[in-house]
Amino acid sequence: MHPYDHARSSARIHGGVWQDYYSLHAWFDATKAVLCRFTHRALRHHIEGAAEAMAHFGADIQNADHVDVDVMTLGLQHLEEDCPRIVHASDWLVGFAAPDWLPTSIPAPENLAETSVMRFGGEVSDYLPLHRWFLATAHWTPGLAHLAFRHHAFGIFEAESRFGPVFRLGNGKAVPTRVVAERHVQKVLGRVPPATEFLRHINGERWMLQATSPRRLGLDDPAASNAVLERTSP
Repeated sequence: MHPYDHARSSARIHGGVWQDYYSLHAWFDATKAVLCRFTHRALRHHIEGAAEAMAHFGADIQNADHVDVDVMTLGLQHLEEDCPRIVHASDWLVGFAAPDWLPTSIPAPENLAETSVMRFGGEVSDYLPLHRWFLATAHWTPGLAHLAFRHHAFGIFEAESRFGPVFRLGNGKAVPTRVVAERHVQKVLGRVPPATEFLRHINGERWMLQATSPRRLGLDDPAASNAVLERTSP
């Protein structure tokens, strides 16, 4: 479904208006800009992705009715409406054909942070959160296939969104987050691949594309549409 339809569904369930929820649902579906194929959902359409949404939007979203709605609940709603079941990130990698260019080992985040210090200055503590964020996906699924979730060009822009445009060091110097993130991916993979180089190795299954429809959710019912118009009219 389109983020607009997910947002309308949220408003019907939790109150408020669809605009309250649109940004959240658009965040989940932004990965379609990487690949206009259902496997783009592997990057965010899972429980771990819903948890990541909380880092961007906070624990709650206050709707137009002044009700705080749990972001995790909204994220799980999105997953249920796009897949027949709520899945973990590891479910997307069942049957994943790991590319032969994956590394055999990965540096520890502390070592990567020390490399950042040598290149950009500052302290290890300045960079450690970013390097740990990139490698946190190791807890999502066994093996090195977890690199598919963040170690690519799209992941670099995700890091910038997550940590802000620059790292401000103790000496007053500012280092672009994207530059530090690019060097992280280069250090781990030897280059910066597009996310599609990972996504094309996913073994597509029917559940990955069995999204529900606005009609099935009753969103196109005339009575429901009129109710939305009444709530959004000035």
